[in-house]
Amino acid sequence: MESGDKSNNIDGRIKQLETQISELKFELEEKTELFNREQEKRLFYQLVADFTFGWELWFDPSGKINYCSPSCIDLTGYTANQVLESPSLSELLVYVADREKFEGFLHNALSQDLINPSLEFRIMTRTRQMRWCLFTVRGVYNREGRYLGIRGSVQDITKLKNALGRINDLSTGKELENRHRERLKSELEIKERELVTFLLQLSQKNELIAKLTQQLKTISEDNLKNGSEKIQKLLYLLENTRNEPVDWNMVEIQLEKLHPGFMTRLLLKHPKLTSKDKKLCACLKLGLTSKQIAGLNNLTPQSVEVTRVRLRKKLKIAHDTRLVNYLAEI
Repeated sequence: MESGDKSNNIDGRIKQLETQISELKFELEEKTELFNREQEKRLFYQLVADFTFGWELWFDPSGKINYCSPSCIDLTGYTANQVLESPSLSELLVYVADREKFEGFLHNALSQDLINPSLEFRIMTRTRQMRWCLFTVRGVYNREGRYLGIRGSVQDITKLKNALGRINDLSTGKELENRHRERLKSELEIKERELVTFLLQLSQKNELIAKLTQQLKTISEDNLKNGSEKIQKLLYLLENTRNEPVDWNMVEIQLEKLHPGFMTRLLLKHPKLTSKDKKLCACLKLGLTSKQIAGLNNLTPQSVEVTRVRLRKKLKIAHDTRLVNYLAEI
């Protein structure tokens, strides 16, 4: 009887253990499946992180680098392991002149005291090439809200910086060119005014001398019988000083400075123009009137008008086109 009870107890214990083993196996299978799923997730996120185009970093709250994406080698020339093993990222990569601001930015980022989460700085690659980078950071937290450090992304902006530099250079160059052009234009306008003023003064002087000479001749004729010696001497003086010639070579040189190529273009279109025609065209190009041109050449305004009509015929200008406007377009 006792042996039968013992046998029953053993059988019951065996069944109990078998049940426990079955439950443990089921629990192990569930945990194994969960572990495999977690491994797949980890592998997925690891692949995402490792194959990002930009350079990705994860700093723990102390500033130690927990993660560095392999893409750093494309930008820096250093492998991820070399970056992780380096005692100082700043000393390894950052350009000397930018180290202080980089370290200050990283310190404020880790302390969560940043206002602007981005920094532009320069690095020296393993092959000693300088590159511009944009470093953008943000805080990392777990599900419970515990601070785990910062995640940083580094992008190569060297081409953008170079392009902006060229645009600025072009803008500066264009501004300087515009200033230079305006200054030259102003100088030419002043020279043109000076030349025209000089010619006008010369014209007025010659015109005045001509009038005085004519008046003195009339007075002299009226007083011929009395033989006025003073009038005769004054008349002699005016007749010998009135014809002050115009230095046409100087006028042509100044005209070329003010209106480069004008005379060359004019003669290409009208090769049969005479020396007098060219002088008249020069005066008209400078904006002189018939009266002023007459004073320069010791002619009457009517004579100049006749010369202008002849010039129009030589140039074959349409009736509805002004001579001055035609010359202005050449």
